[in-house]
Amino acid sequence: MMGKFVEYPFDTVKVRLQTSETKVFSGTFDCLAQTWRNEGFRGFYRGLTSPLVGAMAENAIAFYAYNRLQNVIRSATGTSAEAELSLPQLFVSGGLSGALCAFVISPVELVKCKLQVENVQGYGSSPSSAAEGAKAANKVRFTGPLSVVSHLVRTQGVAGIYKGITPTLARESLGVGFWFGTYELVCRQLLLLDRRTQTKDVVGAPKMSKSDLGAGSIVLAGGCAGVAYNITSYPIDVVKSFIQTADVRQSATHSGRPSILATIRDVHARGGIRAFYRGLGITLVRAFPANAAMFMTYEYLCRMSVGLRKT
Repeated sequence: MMGKFVEYPFDTVKVRLQTSETKVFSGTFDCLAQTWRNEGFRGFYRGLTSPLVGAMAENAIAFYAYNRLQNVIRSATGTSAEAELSLPQLFVSGGLSGALCAFVISPVELVKCKLQVENVQGYGSSPSSAAEGAKAANKVRFTGPLSVVSHLVRTQGVAGIYKGITPTLARESLGVGFWFGTYELVCRQLLLLDRRTQTKDVVGAPKMSKSDLGAGSIVLAGGCAGVAYNITSYPIDVVKSFIQTADVRQSATHSGRPSILATIRDVHARGGIRAFYRGLGITLVRAFPANAAMFMTYEYLCRMSVGLRKT
């Protein structure tokens, strides 16, 4: 949860850049400056309550499902519990666990994104727009997550809280597959280097496993996993954010539920391929440390659990 407090302002800037035109925010620093000027410190934390709860559920499901799915693959392929699965098999385990997470995280992100962007479309870099920024910041439809959920259920039914589920499912399946796959790949490469060093220094030393990796190795592997997740799934995330915020953006050109193809055309019209990567820079800045900390926590909790079972 502490990690979410640290990284959430970065996420707010990312979503605002993804869904706003260049006349609203010219770039990352302009978004930071305007958010601070018009909303102050609290502006970076709009909608935080929803992902605080969702992140805990998402991470629990992702790691639990990832390990259980590995057991399913072992049973299906006749692989022993001691043998390592191949990287493609681990990618599949990660992708399927991501698909399960999508059904939990999609409503959470829908609420979060609406709260993050509903009051920024009146912002702008020009003096006249800047003068209206403070007024725009106070023009909000929703007072919090429950307000968003109530509005969606009242106007669109229960299905309304799953707006954007298709791109979320695609993003999580692809991204989490690369997330776990990259983590395992980097860990194996680091172990390979350690084994070569070990073979030179100690003849007949026992084979090393992932539990023998030090903190620095886990930080590197976890950070690389976070970067891989975002680079591979970011364009899908942009489309997802566009769809989920369509009704609160003044620039939205499609009423109701915009189709994925129509949204892709809208994003492309804003700046070509580059529009699908707007906000990626600040996302990668937070991705490495946030995911390094997450995998570090996971690995050391696993080791503590194994140690407790042995006592």
